[in-house]
Amino acid sequence: MAEDDAIYTELGGVEGYLNQSCHRALAVLLYVHALDIAITYAILKKLVKIDAVRFMLRNHTCEHFPFLGISEHFHLGDAVLRCRTTFYTALTRLLLIDLGEDEDEFELFMMPLTTTFENLTQLFNSNFKQDKAKCMLIGLSRDLRGIAFALNTKASYTMLFNWLYPGYISILQRAIELWYHEPSCTTPILKLMAELVHNRSQRLNFEVSSPNGILLFREASKMISTYGNQIQTLGNISKDQVYPLKLKGISICFCALKAALCGNYVSFGVFQLYGDSHFDNALQAFLKMLLSICHNDLLSFRKLSLSYYSLLECLTQDHMKFVSNLEPHVVIYVLTSLSEGLNALDTEISSACCASLDYIVTHLFKQLAKSNKKSLRMRQVAQEGERLLCTMQQNPEILQQMLSILMNCIIFEDCRNQWSMSRPLLGLILLNEKYFSELRRNLISNQDPEQQQTLNACFEKLMEGVEQNLLIKNRDRFTQNMSIFKRDVTETLRICTTANTPVDMMS
Repeated sequence: MAEDDAIYTELGGVEGYLNQSCHRALAVLLYVHALDIAITYAILKKLVKIDAVRFMLRNHTCEHFPFLGISEHFHLGDAVLRCRTTFYTALTRLLLIDLGEDEDEFELFMMPLTTTFENLTQLFNSNFKQDKAKCMLIGLSRDLRGIAFALNTKASYTMLFNWLYPGYISILQRAIELWYHEPSCTTPILKLMAELVHNRSQRLNFEVSSPNGILLFREASKMISTYGNQIQTLGNISKDQVYPLKLKGISICFCALKAALCGNYVSFGVFQLYGDSHFDNALQAFLKMLLSICHNDLLSFRKLSLSYYSLLECLTQDHMKFVSNLEPHVVIYVLTSLSEGLNALDTEISSACCASLDYIVTHLFKQLAKSNKKSLRMRQVAQEGERLLCTMQQNPEILQQMLSILMNCIIFEDCRNQWSMSRPLLGLILLNEKYFSELRRNLISNQDPEQQQTLNACFEKLMEGVEQNLLIKNRDRFTQNMSIFKRDVTETLRICTTANTPVDMMS
């Protein structure tokens, strides 16, 4: 006891909590959580020596921690349930100090959750009380999310996956099917899945012979597809309830899908090769959810915006075949959302839009180059992206509008992500040379005669040394020219008289 007191005193003076073991344990967890990244391994080694901590690692049950249980006073939105994620994150960090590859120790640590899952399984197989089952499921989801967040090594994460799959994860799938319309239930489950598919610190680096990466994605696909299809049945939702009842869950699904697609632990070509539809199902669910959202809502809720535009960037970067084969109305929806996102005040959103637009424009430029060649083989290769190319040729105003938006941002606004905007801009100029010339003339003609020559020289320097291709060296040259162009044009327009205020490039 005296040794414990000395450790507590050294760790920050929390002697006031030394009377009861439960309070002592919670004090340690609060200390771990407060320090977070700043906490050192040496301090954690001292923490796990405390008797209360060792006891807690074996006895994190409602008997010793009442907030882990279910009482008649609890309700689904209780704030105490949210604290459980933090509790288990801190607790798991302490477990990892001496865990290593000891699977028996991990199973022992997970025993309280195993018992709860077994009880929940029995409830699902009988005429159960839904409120009780929901509370148990919400608590388990939050607990597991906290544990998963702390497991940043391959060995420890694999232990959790082997414990969770296949038996317990099927219960989560069943819950999504039953209670898709109740965000208090679906939100913690979807967030848990988003955490499980997140390849943080390369923890999802499974062995070559292991199917775990594919199995994990299949489970994520099932959950996203189930939720995405079921949420469409809600019908009309009032404006003040559309985010909590629908858009929040969709946003989490987008985050989960993005994490899975960008995790580099699944070869997605395997699904098509062996006739597995889970990859296509996930993408189709994404499209259904996306098309059910109006453009205004995409930018009205920041979390939804970030999750959508980040996912779109991933799709355009690594799955352009899917994007190039979208139906024309879907392509127009996506490009319209990009056009609106370019104007977003949030640079994280506008930068993601620029990256997505760059991948799309680069693809179009390459496909157009192939289609213009007389080689039969080249024409066959170009057919893959023909639908996207045809859609753009039939609706040239979409790319022209984005060219105008980017030029206006660079010339007239305090552009904080100028590099990001310069990348798709070159491709847009090369695809719309005639329209770019019109924009240029429009801007110059609205200035004083003495400024027109200066502005004309700025535009000449912008394309100086730039070739008709999108190779990295050529892109870098254009980006350098753009930086000089921005500086010179801003200075030129600054000295314009008030009577001849510059007109934006879309006028």
